[in-house]
Amino acid sequence: MRAAGGTSPELAERVLAAIGDAVVAVDRQGRVTCWSGAAERLFGVPAAAALGKPITSLFPGLSRNDPEELLTLGGADRLEAVRRLAPNTTRVALTSTTIRDESGAVVGAVSLVRPMGGWLDPVERAGRSRRQWHRSLGTIVQEVVREAGQDPSAMDASAALARVLVAQARRLLPATECLLAVVTRERQDHFHVLAGGGSWAERQVGTLWPRNGTMAGRTLQVGRSLESTRVAELAGLGGGLAEGRIFAGRLVPLLSGRPLPDGRQALGVLGFYRDTPTYFTPYERRLIAEFAKLVSLSVERAELIRGAGEAAARLRTGVEVAVELAVSLKTSDVVGRLVRRAAAAVDAERVALLLIEGSEAQVVDAIDRTDRSRPAPAGARFPISNLLSGDEPVLLRAVRDRQPSVSGTYRVTGVEAVSEWGHSGLRHTLTLPLVLGGVVIAVLLVSRLRDEPFRKEDELTLQLVGNVAGLALRNARLFAQAEEASRARSDFLNMAGHELRTPLTVIKGYLSMLCDSSLGQAPAELHQPMELLAAKAEELSGLVDDLLFTSRLESGRLPTHPMRLDLRLAAREAARRAAPRVHLLGGELVIELPEEPLIVSADPEHVARVIDNLVNNALTYRRPDQAAWVRLWAGIEEGVAVVSVEDRGRGIPEEMQERIFERFVRGDKMVAGAPGTGLGLYISRQLAARHGGRLELDLSVPGHGSRFSLRLPRAASR
Repeated sequence: MRAAGGTSPELAERVLAAIGDAVVAVDRQGRVTCWSGAAERLFGVPAAAALGKPITSLFPGLSRNDPEELLTLGGADRLEAVRRLAPNTTRVALTSTTIRDESGAVVGAVSLVRPMGGWLDPVERAGRSRRQWHRSLGTIVQEVVREAGQDPSAMDASAALARVLVAQARRLLPATECLLAVVTRERQDHFHVLAGGGSWAERQVGTLWPRNGTMAGRTLQVGRSLESTRVAELAGLGGGLAEGRIFAGRLVPLLSGRPLPDGRQALGVLGFYRDTPTYFTPYERRLIAEFAKLVSLSVERAELIRGAGEAAARLRTGVEVAVELAVSLKTSDVVGRLVRRAAAAVDAERVALLLIEGSEAQVVDAIDRTDRSRPAPAGARFPISNLLSGDEPVLLRAVRDRQPSVSGTYRVTGVEAVSEWGHSGLRHTLTLPLVLGGVVIAVLLVSRLRDEPFRKEDELTLQLVGNVAGLALRNARLFAQAEEASRARSDFLNMAGHELRTPLTVIKGYLSMLCDSSLGQAPAELHQPMELLAAKAEELSGLVDDLLFTSRLESGRLPTHPMRLDLRLAAREAARRAAPRVHLLGGELVIELPEEPLIVSADPEHVARVIDNLVNNALTYRRPDQAAWVRLWAGIEEGVAVVSVEDRGRGIPEEMQERIFERFVRGDKMVAGAPGTGLGLYISRQLAARHGGRLELDLSVPGHGSRFSLRLPRAASR
């Protein structure tokens, strides 16, 4: 150690030896430059082993004590504290003073260390007992709990919670100004000041403070409290503190006990500031440290609640999107709802949906929530490698990696409309591939014009939307293909029916003329063949009629003329029409009709067609070992008018009992060669549904028979 004021080194050594207290000096880097004999005796470390060593290697606990702050941050020329420098050692009192060079810069510090013994507590030395600060903190905690009871939501919302805590901090240390600043998920390189107490602190609320190069940022970096009496020049915040005449400050890091779901563990800082260049007393530091623990727990809880709420909101969004997209199977409806929902889910201003077909993309829909007059580039088609953000092919990467990515503006080489859409005013874009079965079927380009980057939570929300959307788009495509196939089938049936009807009409005409001898008397041996031909021509005519009827039914060109109809009369007429065939087969037709009318609103021709089909099926699928038996019953069940046709025929196998209502499905295996197209029950069920009713198979037992019922709502009485 060099002597000051030209004093000889020998004199300095004698002065140090004469001082009873230990003297320790360190340079700007914290290395020991002086270690007096009293220090050797107090700490049991010889000078040769201490000189040149970092002070923290001799006293690991020192990294959390004030002398280091005195060196690293500067401030007052003098600092007094009471500390235990190492575990199981005597508590000591330190008086530290900075050493400055000719320019006034801090080059080191020298400390006078005196053992205090176990009887003196630092808080008691400051004039306050443990009981006093326990009482102070207890009052604060009680007040926070009381306010939380009056307004529970205040402890869940970050801003409201911050105001409550800062208000209590001002009660804790009334002569200070207090700030609570948090590290937000959106801008983790900045602090957001949520609440302030005091005239200067209140003006800081809502501002952003950078983390890098600031005292608050360093507090989080080192994970411990930092204090200085020169915060105006060390805070890294420009002239804001100097204008507020803030000189001293103590900043405490707010840390989570475990990483939050978004990865954050550093939550923010709690700062106490003074307008005088004086350090906080040990008692005040103890109060601040204990109160900061409460603040850390409260902020952590609020963040966890917020995260849980957002996770629940994402799930609700996924459910709502699933419900909304399931309302319609039309591709245009699904696409429109998907684009609107994606924009609302993450509060984006501009969204475009691209369908991926091989190596090409097509814009199928796009919206701009800020400018409805801007034309959307719908219909544009381009290679996926041509959509770029900067020089990066973001669309190609999304399709290849099947992972979301974040970028800025985008453009499409060769397609000006899409480039203009992706360039004008955009700041951030989230590219989300919609994957189904390991294949990207579409991509969402979700963009914001404001300077608010997309967060991980936004990606998770859109992925929920995307999972549902992928299925909805696939189903819409399949439905469109099914509709196209249905239209093609209906067109074919219609064409085939008309093409068959023309030659069939000619055939039936000539057969009629042959049978009634209009073309001359036919030989006797041709009478039976001609009758057979006429019967087959009638069967063929019925098949053609079924084809044409089905075509008109599916295309919506079948007219319906509902009127008040008594189902008893409809059933009686059906029995009259079936009587000749029943007589020819030697069977029995039982009719059971009520005395009271069964009035419904229906088309008589359609109802007749349904009942005739049920009776004819009962006669066709009779058992070969016994005569046909059919019961035609009408009545009321649970307020609904019912016509039932029951038989004792072959019955229907269980696996076929629902399929028989499908198109072209027949029971041919049970009756070989029975005429029909397999359209009868399909047509009958469709006609029943058109009238608000149902055609159902009530029961069927193979080998014992079946019962079908037509159920129609009763018409209101006049």
